[in-house]
Amino acid sequence: MSTDPINDEKEIQDIVHELSLDIEKDREFAKRLKRILLVSALIVIGAFSFGVFTYLVYLNFSVSKLETEVKEKDKSLRELEQSLFSLMYQEQLRDELVLSLDVDSDTSLQKQVDENVEFLKEVSQSHKGKNILRGNENFKEIALTFDLATGEELPTLYNYVKDYDIHVTIFLSNERPSDVSGSFFHRQNLDYIKRLAKTDQVEFANHTWSHFNYQRSVMESSLKKRTVLEYLSKSVLDLPHMAEELKKVEDMFYSLTKQELKKYYRLPYGALSQLILDAHASLGYDEHIMWSRNSKGSLDLPDYIHKQFLYKKSANGKKEVVKNPHYKTSEETLAFLDAWERIDPNGMNGSIILMHLGGPRKFDKLIHILPEFITRMKAKGYKFVTVSQILNGKAD
Repeated sequence: MSTDPINDEKEIQDIVHELSLDIEKDREFAKRLKRILLVSALIVIGAFSFGVFTYLVYLNFSVSKLETEVKEKDKSLRELEQSLFSLMYQEQLRDELVLSLDVDSDTSLQKQVDENVEFLKEVSQSHKGKNILRGNENFKEIALTFDLATGEELPTLYNYVKDYDIHVTIFLSNERPSDVSGSFFHRQNLDYIKRLAKTDQVEFANHTWSHFNYQRSVMESSLKKRTVLEYLSKSVLDLPHMAEELKKVEDMFYSLTKQELKKYYRLPYGALSQLILDAHASLGYDEHIMWSRNSKGSLDLPDYIHKQFLYKKSANGKKEVVKNPHYKTSEETLAFLDAWERIDPNGMNGSIILMHLGGPRKFDKLIHILPEFITRMKAKGYKFVTVSQILNGKAD
């Protein structure tokens, strides 16, 4: 052990110095660590804040984009709704151009129209009617649907149902606005409706009693048009009248068959609006059955278009005869149906086809394509089902 006080003091100073250096190093390390932690925290907070900001900007952009898409889809839906009106409805509008030149709105009638529209809005505000254009696209099912029309082809359909083992849906209407004449007053029609009801292969739904154009019958303010045009109700079509139109068909069907009509309906000419759909929903008819459509066209088959040729004004103002673009032969209709299935991403899965059981077409009737069409589709694995079956969410 050293006895030199100077050396001992020097050693102690060296130790103290080393300890001071170690303490200083620890302090510097602590400071650096604090700086690192602070910078890291700031970086994390900054990154988080930037992330939140970026996400909020993205959300705002996405919401704006969605709002734009919703507006565009809503516009497309309105345009599609208009395009789905049948060719008969479009022909009605063209025919009325002649009347429009000398027809004015009636002030009193316009007031009734406005009051009725307001009432329909009020009474249906808690109801939302649906317009069904297609069934379940997951299954190879086709709904063949028929509007009764004159009913003259009911016997033909009866044979097809029995011979080809298919299920179909018929929408019943008296076809004309009368209580003493029309489709429900032909003995053959009544007989075959009863026969078809007994097969358990046919579903019956509502096509209204008088076969009015509902959209026009609600909105038309020209007294002359209501008087002249047979497809318009003579008075403003209000909710009690709509209810009566449905009830008459229900009662007639029950008196014939002792069966209840399905709560599906199809308005004549496909002439509807969301207001009219909602009004019917308030009456217990929630689902309006339209027909399917894709880029190839509408499955409202033109079996009621009977004029093969039309007059058209040429460039020099003279009349010339041209082919009716809406007229399809049986062969053309079969080719159209094949193309419709081929072009659609889902084929004919869930498709709803509209045909008519009689009309002005007397030659090359399209109902006679059904044996070939049914055979073709069955060979591809399709089944022919009712509207109820095509909407029930399962394979039938």
